[in-house]
Parts: sequence; structure tokens; C-alpha cells
Amino acid sequence: MTRTRLKIALLWHMHQPDYRDPISGRTLLPWTWLHAVKDYGEMLETAAECQAPLTINLVPTLLEQLDRYRRGEDADSWLNLARTKAEELTRDEKIFLLEHFFSVNEQRHLSPYPRYLQLRRKRGQDPVASAETFSAQELRDLQVWFLLSWTGYHLRKREPLLPELLRRGDNFSEEEKSQLLAICDAEVARIIPRHAELEAAGQIAISLTPYAHPILPLLCDLSCATRPSPGLDLPRTTFRYPQDARLQIREGLRTGAQLLGPRHRGIWPAEGAVSEEAIRLLAEEQVMWAASDEGILARSLPGGLQNRRDLYQVYSYAGLPLVFRDRELSDRIGFLYADWSADDAVNDLIKRLEKIASLAPGGLVPLILDGENCWERYTDNGYPFLRMLYQRLLGHESFELCTIGQAVATSTAQPLNSLAAGSWIRSDFTTWIGHPEENLAWELLSTARSSCLSDQVEQALTNDQEPPNEQLRELLRAEGSDWFWWFGDEHQTAQAAIFDQLFRRHLEGLYHLSALPAPATLQQALKPQKNRSSDREPTERFTPQIDGQANDYFEWLAAGELDLTTSGAMDMARKGPQKIFYGYDDRALYLRIDDVELLKKLCGDSGSFDIHLHGRHELYLRWQPRTNQFEVWQQNEKLGQGTAAAGKILELAIPLEFLKIDIDDELRLFCCCRKNGRSTGRWPPEGNASLIYRGALLDTDNWTI
Repeated sequence: MTRTRLKIALLWHMHQPDYRDPISGRTLLPWTWLHAVKDYGEMLETAAECQAPLTINLVPTLLEQLDRYRRGEDADSWLNLARTKAEELTRDEKIFLLEHFFSVNEQRHLSPYPRYLQLRRKRGQDPVASAETFSAQELRDLQVWFLLSWTGYHLRKREPLLPELLRRGDNFSEEEKSQLLAICDAEVARIIPRHAELEAAGQIAISLTPYAHPILPLLCDLSCATRPSPGLDLPRTTFRYPQDARLQIREGLRTGAQLLGPRHRGIWPAEGAVSEEAIRLLAEEQVMWAASDEGILARSLPGGLQNRRDLYQVYSYAGLPLVFRDRELSDRIGFLYADWSADDAVNDLIKRLEKIASLAPGGLVPLILDGENCWERYTDNGYPFLRMLYQRLLGHESFELCTIGQAVATSTAQPLNSLAAGSWIRSDFTTWIGHPEENLAWELLSTARSSCLSDQVEQALTNDQEPPNEQLRELLRAEGSDWFWWFGDEHQTAQAAIFDQLFRRHLEGLYHLSALPAPATLQQALKPQKNRSSDREPTERFTPQIDGQANDYFEWLAAGELDLTTSGAMDMARKGPQKIFYGYDDRALYLRIDDVELLKKLCGDSGSFDIHLHGRHELYLRWQPRTNQFEVWQQNEKLGQGTAAAGKILELAIPLEFLKIDIDDELRLFCCCRKNGRSTGRWPPEGNASLIYRGALLDTDNWTI
């Protein structure tokens, strides 16, 4: 007897907030344009090449920005500087380029390219001081390299100019830069029509998120945040506007219909955040389906998710079909497989899916994750992995690759008597509420709404033939989740001040459009300027005893500290080392990691703990727990041995002769564990931790009478 095939539904979530400052009209951050060049079209072309049915989820504010770009209506601050002739750049513009045009994945898109890396090293730690040392040619090369690093696999294959520029590497002309920008602009302009074309052909299904990516349950009732988190500190305000949540849903669906064509579509609620009230609204607005995370299902079932088979089916609440993402498999794609070979990664995923096929024949496995940010860490922007994955899924006799809509249409939904409130992150709402910065933002939003609006939202819902006016759109944009994501200590970004500013500007815009003066409080930043949450430099040089013990309190007292937990655009729950303590004397750089047993578990019997160091040279340090061997490598050349000891703590000593560093040089690092030749995690999850080598100056600078 032939076993019923396991349905596998992949959903790639594409999401950017509205980066346009409503006061100045300028777009302050370029991520929508850059991801359009590198990711949105690329994901479509790989799917079309393999004829793989997928669900692509698009946030309406992202669609609106893409539409403005293709119409030439977006005054993007970053792109305007990229278009400016290098000889005409002002001093401030030069500083801006040097501060921001290295905003790429260092491992994949900077270190492999000698010219780009040379420019980064010349800039050093002080863009202001180095600005006048850059020639017009060097600045033009930087402009071009920033653009080149944001081009994807298919675009590089399709446009001959791109591989030619990548091969040559420097001495780019203004004409070549203009040609490159024209290619990128054309790629951005085709994103919306290409989505509509493939959806009309049945190749993909497009789902949407409510208009400005809001946390719907919090709009419905802010107090619902205490359901999964009893005792959580809440803002000093009442915020209960289910009518706003309904308008977000309705305007999201309307925007999708306007730009992509009318169609019955499903909804991925922002961050998979659901509550009973939010799902009832979605059901009343007649969406096709909604989705969340397995943690929400576990808290919704009377006995929890004791049997994994219960995860792999369609449910319903208030008559709305619901599916729940497999967290482990989704996160492996988003966070783990980037450092594996495509073959190893796909084989691992297929084996795990085969086990599920045996456990739940005929079931549904939803794989739902970010569809744009993780690919910068993959080889060739993820193309080898995705192509192999699609081909293996389509050719496997036990699998049926399908869209979520197809899976829902061919499944019998199991009703849920109750639905837990929460999101895909920790199954709660603490990412967006509870921290003083977040709570203050909610209070400012609440004050602005009550001051500027009476019954306009209700009127807009009654007269739904007309789109909301700009006043209501500013409210909806201010209610987006992204501003709250960057408030608090959980996430770090170099652009935190801009996200803070944009949130307050959307509230300012709401006051202005309501013919009211904006309160002075909106001129004050919610988020104080600070470095990484717990990074600190050493207070003096010191020489620890490398014995793996922490018996002497004073031995590491002067150490610096690097935080490995802060993440960028993606949240990561995978456990790993939390901090690295460091210091140095005139012979060696010393590192200390306290999570020794966790490292050993992640490395297994024959694995290794690797620290990648980016400085004047690209080095990686490899410690093997089983043998305690500690090696220093440069590319494929072993430079020599370091000293290591693992007991209660792991202590490492790297001879300075291998590092070849000078005073005030920066060392950027990330670390990962490898088991059976594969990565089992990376820390920090995105970007690098950074330390400055002060040498003997450290003792002088910190000397006091």
C-alpha cells in the first residue's frame, strides 16, 4: 500500500517597514531597495527555474516602497549618495559613505574581495579622521563595491557588467557606476510585476501581512501581553483599539489587491503574533488562512504538544484555518545551514523530513521563515542550497511540495477550543512591550491617537470603498512592530537612532495632518545612544595563568568583555556562548569563555570551537575539546599552536606574532561550533563582535594618581 505523501509548505516572509520620513519626505534607510536587488527577484527566479510551488509573504508597506521606487518617487538618502559623483562629495558625505557603505556581511561580501577589504582597513575605526585621506577614485570604488555586494546570483549571471566589475575590482569609472545603478534600478522595478506574473501563472501563492506589520493582539488589547507573561510591566496607558487592528488587516488586503491583483489570500500575522480576538478579526475579514508558531499550538492544546504528530495538521479557530510552523526545521534554514555545504544541509533537512513522513503520513509541515536576511550568509546568496532543496523535495516519492493554500484546501481542519496569545518569539510579546523604552513608545502612541483622532478609523471602516487618508496611514505606520523591535536591550543595530527617529516622525506626521502641534516630547530620543549592551575594554594589560580555572578573582578582573548574544534583524534562540572575556600583554591575546560544557556538547567528540578573527589578516582559531589542541590558521595554512586549557572555564592564548597587529587596530570576531564537519551555531548570530588592541597605551591611558 502506498503511503500518503507528506505535504511540505515553504513560506518565505519578505518584510521592511516604511523608511520614508513623513516630515522631510526623504527615505532614511535603503534596505527595501537593496533587498529588492539581491533577494526578492532572486527568490522568484530560483523557484521558477525549479518549478517549485511556494508561498511568498509580502508586507504591504514593503510593496508600497517598491512601487515608489519603480515610479521614481523615492528620495533615498543612501542611494542619492551612491549616485553622486565621487569628486563632488562634501566632507560630511564622505564621512557618511565611510560609516555606512561597509554595511554588508563581512564573511561573504567583504573579506573575499581584496579592494573592498583594503578600503575597509584604510578607513579603520575613525571615518571622520580618515575621510580626507580617501581619493575620489577610492570613494567611487567604495560606492561601486557597496552596490556590487548587494547583487544576487541570478543578476550576476544575467548582466555581463557585474562579473566584469567583480573580476577587475578597482578603478571603476562614473560611467560604469551609472550602468550598475541602472541595472539595479531595473531589477527593483520588475519585482512587483514579476510576483504578479508568477502568481497568475500558479507558480507561487502570495500571502500578506496586515498593512504596517503591527502586532495585532497588542492593538486589540495591550493588556493581553500579560497572558503569556504574568506580572509584565505594562505602559501607563490603556490601549485597546481592535478597530485599528481591523483597519490594518483590511488595508493590507486592499494594498495587495491594488498592486498585485485581486485574489483570495492568506495572512502571516506580523511575527506570527496571534490571540483569540485577533484571529476572530481575520476570520471576519475572510482571509484564506493564518499561521503562527508551534509554541502557540503547544500552549493552545489541553495537554500541550506531547506528540509531535499533532503539529503536522491543519487546525481552525473561529472558523479560520490555522497552520503552525515547525520551529526547529525553519530555524535550521534561517540560522544554521549557512555555514554547511549545500549538499550536507539539504541531506540533513531531507532526513528530518523523512522521519516526519513516517510519523505523520499525509500530514503538513509548514516551514516559515525570513526570506531575505539569511541569504547574505549563504554561498552564492543561497542559490545552491535552494536549488538543491527544491529539486530534492519535488523529486522525493514521500513528499508533496505545495503552497499553504493548497495544503489547507486539501486537509480537514481540527478545531481548537482556545488559542493562546503570543508570537513566534518565546511564545510571548516581550520583544515589543515591557521594557521602559517600549512602554514609553506605547504611551506616546496612545497619546497621539487620542489627541488626533476621534471616530476617523470607524468612518474609514464603514466607508471601505475608499482607501484610508494619509492621516490614518500615519497612525497605521506608527503602530508597526519594527520600531518596538529596536527599543529595549534585546536587539542591536547601527541604525537604532534612525528607527527611533522614524517612529517619532510618524507620530509627528499624525499631529501635523491633524492640524495640531506636535508635543516637544517627540523631539527627544527614546533610545539613549550606547554601545553594545555589555561590551567593555580591558582596564590594563595582564597575564592570566592558562589553567582552565577561575579560582583567583583578580586574575581576569581587568579583562574586557564582548557580548555574543545581541542579534540584528533576526532573533535566534539557539543556545551558545554568551560572552568572551579578553585581554593581552606584550606576548599574547588572551580569551576566556565560561560556557565550557555547552561548547563540548555542541562540538561533540570530534568537533571544534572556531573563532574567526578579521584584522590585518583573516585568521581562525580552532580549539578541539577532545584533544585540547589549539591551532591558528590563515586560510588553509596552519600558522602554529596557541595555548589552551579547559576546566571550569576555557582559557586561550594566541601569540601576538600570528596576529600582526599594531596599536589601535580593530579585531572583529565571531565564533562557531562544528560537529561532524558542520556548524551547530554562530555567535553573534549576525555581524561581529569588535575589540581594539591598545597595546602598551592601555596602561598609560588608564593610569591615574
